[in-house]
Amino acid sequence: MSTFIEEHLQLVHQYREMLESIEEGFQYVLASFQDYSKTEGDLVLSDIFTAFVRIVQVNQDLSVLFQDNASIVEAINSFDEVVLATDKMDGLFEKSQEKQEIVSKFLYPAFELWHQKIQPLLIELTQL
Repeated sequence: MSTFIEEHLQLVHQYREMLESIEEGFQYVLASFQDYSKTEGDLVLSDIFTAFVRIVQVNQDLSVLFQDNASIVEAINSFDEVVLATDKMDGLFEKSQEKQEIVSKFLYPAFELWHQKIQPLLIELTQL
């Protein structure tokens, strides 16, 4: 296996790890809406938004890297639905009830749907 391919596999592994971290972050944020001892919910949500920016950047690289694999490119591009869900948070980060509703009903479900679509493809890539 060439170094070039090793680097690509490493990128896919890191990407998968980032997605798992985002999933864990969402679980914490959702729990923090009910368990007030989880006081870092806003910080974790902010970290999730930062990770989303990174995903958009990496998606560009992955789209080029796997341009010959239509299913992966399609899954990567469907992250746009998650980005659209983040737009619903515009100006509402400090409004607890609205934020809770948007995260629970729009943002997390959009991420989860996308994650379920791309995760099997990423696993397949790392098993080649």
